[in-house]
Amino acid sequence: MLYCVLGFELNNECGDEAIKAMKLKVTASKLMIFLVLLTLSGCTDSEGIGTNQKNAPANLAIGTVEVKIVFGSERESIQGEVDCMGDSTVFSVLQAAADEMGFAVESTGVLKGDKFITSIGGVENLAGDGKNWIYRVNGVLGDKGSGVFAVKPQDKVVWSFGKYEPE
Repeated sequence: MLYCVLGFELNNECGDEAIKAMKLKVTASKLMIFLVLLTLSGCTDSEGIGTNQKNAPANLAIGTVEVKIVFGSERESIQGEVDCMGDSTVFSVLQAAADEMGFAVESTGVLKGDKFITSIGGVENLAGDGKNWIYRVNGVLGDKGSGVFAVKPQDKVVWSFGKYEPE
């Protein structure tokens, strides 16, 4: 006696009804697995972070940030708006402004936390003179590195070249 398709017993061959019933069960099982996987994949993004509005994808603009570069009396300021992404920082909006407005930015550091601006638009820090690039967000002097200071839509970021004077 042969067993055919998961336990249906017939004399040396499977009946058409048995084959149809098993194909239907297998197809239904595959469909259920697919639906479960599809449902689970919709709960998080590729990095396992929830995809609600609070955790907007980093590459999707959620508004704009105003960026202004103040060189001092020898050169006219540069000002414009750039897209604000879900993970935008003072440094990332400066880079975006440089790309969109056509000026160069140089910095030290590889990681977000150790970014230090050394030059904007060809104007380099003058450590001995005490003049450096300093940023403010909404008029408040930055209290951490530009690579980790988060910005949100409607913020105003001003980079100015001058002597650091704590507030």
